[in-house]
Amino acid sequence: MRALLLVAHGSPRPEANEDVRKVAEAVRERLPDSLVSIGYLDCNAPEISVAVDECVAMGATEVVVVPYFLHSGRHLVRDIPRILEQSASQHPAVSITMCDYVGHQPAMANILRDRARAAR
Repeated sequence: MRALLLVAHGSPRPEANEDVRKVAEAVRERLPDSLVSIGYLDCNAPEISVAVDECVAMGATEVVVVPYFLHSGRHLVRDIPRILEQSASQHPAVSITMCDYVGHQPAMANILRDRARAAR
């Protein structure tokens, strides 16, 4: 089974994490044959490594990690890959792959344009 793991920074403010939960739900609707889960880098549960463990416990043989980040800072280039390397060593029979982050995707220009138009 394939799992899609959205990885977010997390926030101590519960309302701030609601957006990623809504995105995960929308992705679940679009990928009904995949397990869609969330893992947090900080402030929230489950932490990324625990989220990987949970995906594997639910039968995932492949975990595709999508960083829900806007830019390629330290967490994206150092911290998350390190966590995923540790998870891969804990689950050698599972393919764990990290995708590119969402922030620089061409669709972001349309989103920003739409936000600017909505501010009028």
